Amino acid sequence: MFNTEACINGSFLALPDAHFRTTSNNPGIDLDQIIAVMEKLRSCDPAIQQLLNENMQAILLSLPETAPCFEALRVYLVLPFCHIFENEDLLETVIAPYAQAATRLKPKADGRVLDYWILSIGRHFVERILELYRPLVIKALRSPAGNTLLGVQQYQLVLKSILELLKKVHHVSCNMSKPELVGHDAFYMKELNDLIDLKSDYDRWRTRQHMADKKAVSFCDYSFLFDLKAKILLLQYHGQLEMQEAIRNAFMHNFQSMMGAHVDTVNPLLVLHVNRNSIVEDTIKQLDKYKEEDFKKPLQVFFQNEEGLDAGGIRKEFFLLLTKEILNPQYGMFTVYEETNTIWFSEHVPEEETMYKLIGTLCALAVYNVTIIDLPFPLVLYKKLLKKGKIDLTDMKSLSPTMYQSLKSVLNYKEDDLESTLCLNFVIDREFCGEIRQVELKPDGASIMVNQKNKQEFIDLYVDYIFNKSCEKQFQAFSAGFRRVINSKPLELFYPDELMSFVVGNSTYDWNEFQKKTEYKGEYHANHPVIQWFWQVFHKLNEKDKKKFLLFLTGSDRVPVFGWSQTLPMTIQRSHSDDIHLPVSHTCFNILDLPSYSSKEVLKTKLLEAIQHNQGFNLV
Repeated sequence: MFNTEACINGSFLALPDAHFRTTSNNPGIDLDQIIAVMEKLRSCDPAIQQLLNENMQAILLSLPETAPCFEALRVYLVLPFCHIFENEDLLETVIAPYAQAATRLKPKADGRVLDYWILSIGRHFVERILELYRPLVIKALRSPAGNTLLGVQQYQLVLKSILELLKKVHHVSCNMSKPELVGHDAFYMKELNDLIDLKSDYDRWRTRQHMADKKAVSFCDYSFLFDLKAKILLLQYHGQLEMQEAIRNAFMHNFQSMMGAHVDTVNPLLVLHVNRNSIVEDTIKQLDKYKEEDFKKPLQVFFQNEEGLDAGGIRKEFFLLLTKEILNPQYGMFTVYEETNTIWFSEHVPEEETMYKLIGTLCALAVYNVTIIDLPFPLVLYKKLLKKGKIDLTDMKSLSPTMYQSLKSVLNYKEDDLESTLCLNFVIDREFCGEIRQVELKPDGASIMVNQKNKQEFIDLYVDYIFNKSCEKQFQAFSAGFRRVINSKPLELFYPDELMSFVVGNSTYDWNEFQKKTEYKGEYHANHPVIQWFWQVFHKLNEKDKKKFLLFLTGSDRVPVFGWSQTLPMTIQRSHSDDIHLPVSHTCFNILDLPSYSSKEVLKTKLLEAIQHNQGFNLV
């Protein structure tokens, strides 16, 4: 069976005659049979094992760059399931040569066919490649090349072949397959954060065209291996580089002015002077005056008639106040879905789209300046922003579970009387200023009834209207605002759920870690009676009230993307010594002013009163 490549290609055929229908989409093999035979080979005697090893090496050396026919590509699907690939001592004779052979196939010919065949046999092949090759990358990084030229060249060759194979399989699993064969996070290597200098790798990747050694491996070419921590580091590093360049350009500009050049001086910072009572109008006016390169500068905010240096707290307060004001119903910019506490673009576009562009800019500035912003958009916004992921009925669930269930029931209705029972046509009702208006989902939709044949089309058009057609201008303005601040390559590394977590934090709550990381000021300490009462009351709150407290404390009911392990979630200090005053939060610094109450019962009553009547932004 393993004597030649042809023997392997002629084995493990799908029965009874499916292999006769081998095409560019169908390899014509029986995967279960492959796995069963390979398991039996594990227990063969040493002589057969040695022969198998020798034949495997010979076959790999004989594999051509161009296969004579489709059937000759089956060998690439069969070999990795052999247990010989699990022997890391055969890295240079079996494991790496297979990776090199599989990735040197012409991408638009045999390589493309192999992609479709991997897609056809499914996740078992992807999982097998990950099982075999993912640990080898880590091992290679922990055992770097020797100092000899040959050693370095061989190291780079082997490492690159493995990475290219993982890249190929990732493309099939996460780009070609919908849904993913294996989740994209299965490819992540968190070890890279410690094993390589990500910033240096990024610098090398950016300047590669000027380097003499263009064959050197850069992990930025294989960014699918980066976990969220690595992606955020790269995005922030790129932002720092842009900030430094913007500051340097400003100083050079000002130097020319000092030397007599007829140019106006420029500020090396993006400075905003705003009045609390007109924060939206002031922000719009000032941002509109800035050029695109100005948005790369560090943001500094000043509130009118208030002293204070912006060391981060004022900037956070600015984002909190501005976000709250923008979401004010008086602007009519968003529809609030109370079921999920999320917002989506209003269908009825105001005459000015400036506000939507402002919100996009605001969102990007928050990311650029490392500040969580409480804009409760659903995941679909980030799909649209990154142009990644299919938008379908499942996205409706994150906006309105009721609407999702209603549409799902139409899809699941199997009886032939759908048309007469549900009485639906290609029209949906939408509310505008208290008035119900009908919108046709397609030309002459009012006269087209929904039936078994066209119900999927109805669902697709319904979802497309909500998420695309009804808000195209609004979203484009938002996207333009976002992209004028952040339009860098590291942004494209993110998946929608990752960017969402980075922008608004995540919803994974470890309340014990929250308590552990809390600090105390003044007379308060962890064993103080009032503090012990506080934590006893807090931990008995239901999850909804705990989130309300978080909103009361920080201005957002979400936590930083990496939880509280890398940040200070709260500082508690004493404010009064009576039972009259309520607890007060300084949201820009996550400080809680907690009176020294006379009993745990009083503390509970006052704390619940404070968080239940909180509007989200108690700024002192």
